[in-house]
Amino acid sequence: MKFPTPDLIRAEDYYRRGYWQRQSIPGLIADSIAATPDKIALRDASGAALSYRELDERAGRLASFLHTRGVGKGDIVTVCLPNWWQTVVSFLAIMRLGAVVNPIPTTYGRADLAYVLNKCSSTAVIVAATFRSVDFTRTLSEISPTLADEITVLRIGAGQVDIGTEFELALASQKFEPAVDLAGDDIAAVLFTSGTESKPKGAVHSHNTILFGERALAGVLGLGADDIAFMASPISHTTGFMHGFVMTLTTGGTLSLLDVFKGAAAVSQMREHRCTWTMGATPFLADTAEVLEETDTRLPDLRYFLSGGAPIPEALVRRAQAVDLRVLAIYGSTESPPHTVVWPGDPVENSWQTDGRTLPGIETRTVDDTGADVAVGETGEEWSRGPNVFLGYLGEPELTRKALDADGWCHSGDLARVLPDGSIRIVGRIKEMLVRGGQNISVREVEDYISAHPAISLVAVVGVPHDRLGETGCAVVVTRPGRSITLSELSAFLVERGIAKFKLPERLEIWPSLPTTPSGKIQKFLIKRQLDDGQERKKS
Repeated sequence: MKFPTPDLIRAEDYYRRGYWQRQSIPGLIADSIAATPDKIALRDASGAALSYRELDERAGRLASFLHTRGVGKGDIVTVCLPNWWQTVVSFLAIMRLGAVVNPIPTTYGRADLAYVLNKCSSTAVIVAATFRSVDFTRTLSEISPTLADEITVLRIGAGQVDIGTEFELALASQKFEPAVDLAGDDIAAVLFTSGTESKPKGAVHSHNTILFGERALAGVLGLGADDIAFMASPISHTTGFMHGFVMTLTTGGTLSLLDVFKGAAAVSQMREHRCTWTMGATPFLADTAEVLEETDTRLPDLRYFLSGGAPIPEALVRRAQAVDLRVLAIYGSTESPPHTVVWPGDPVENSWQTDGRTLPGIETRTVDDTGADVAVGETGEEWSRGPNVFLGYLGEPELTRKALDADGWCHSGDLARVLPDGSIRIVGRIKEMLVRGGQNISVREVEDYISAHPAISLVAVVGVPHDRLGETGCAVVVTRPGRSITLSELSAFLVERGIAKFKLPERLEIWPSLPTTPSGKIQKFLIKRQLDDGQERKKS
């Protein structure tokens, strides 16, 4: 697999400044293991608790198994697992071999999973046999009946189809790990993200790009070995992978994992494990605050609740503040992982008025259509540059050039303005993308699936506000003559084609026509305005 590489001049500068180093993620975790082998490294909701010594042992055995199956340096291993201890063991085992972790959310549908396995030329895939309502053994067999003959398949538990090797059998392997030289510039992960394109894009990160961002964030927040991170955000997604798995274990802290988020369960686990910080989308924050209100309880050990993915309403921050939750807004992307955050010493109102200040070592700009900086208070596209920025998209040089310019600036596609104190405020998106409960949804991908329905001639998917999830999708369609469709019929059609359920539109509008420009381009701003006007009329 050919991966994008860093710009040599910028890389030299980052090394000279000490931003990039020779260390790798598994190398730093090895330091944590050596320093405190008997300390608890991670817990999950099953009641499992692994010390650093036990984590080391199990990761070593799994690495040995994968090595015997031909997994080596530069190979990509796809991991589709919930927040379980086995997921952390898998990440560490893969990295120890010099292989590349490709974590994907368990919300992926069959079409997404098949696309990613093919795009990555994955050497192995590790899945939960079943999780929630999904049987991944059946999903994999539907992708290809001979998949287990083509790549290594590992499954946790049993499903409808007997495919691959059971995880516990792999852990029974004799521990033998080949000596692998790992450097900071080696590729560590391919993290898929949905944007304006029809298909997900694989953002390639090295150990250095990941570690710099985590060191910078941990430094601003004062997080270290004494901290216990609660992570209900999927560790198979950028947030949980970087801030849960990487930051916590490379600093020698403890990771507390929850696989199915419910407010009461989250509060109970955070209290029991004495968690000191967490990060999640606004629904997580709202549900946590609600439980604390209703039970008149508090989380005295929790110092910070980081939240991003959508603007945090003032009412929610004040509600959280009333139950002693210190909310810190955070902003970034898979391509340029969180590079602004409300610092602990900033005024509390910054968490609803801003999206934070830039982390040390990272630059941000807001620019106009020509790439010139706009004045403080004016709106422009947000760009960022620094040692945390991804190296490029896997196998997509043209898309890489659009997102990452020759000077190293990552173009976010988000509209922002700079405030007088240096904070930034995200005010909209250039990209056609929805953010539902912290999860990105490519509008074009959903539209492509919907347009294949025989009853539909035109479709536009737009975001509509939602009190808890931030926004959800509304499909506005024009049907073919004599045809009709309901939301439930459309949902069934999309699920049958393997689309992830979180991407399904939650509202369907059937219009006689869609507003267009003279050239035929659909004017989505007019659609949103009409939907908003209709909602206002309903309220009145």
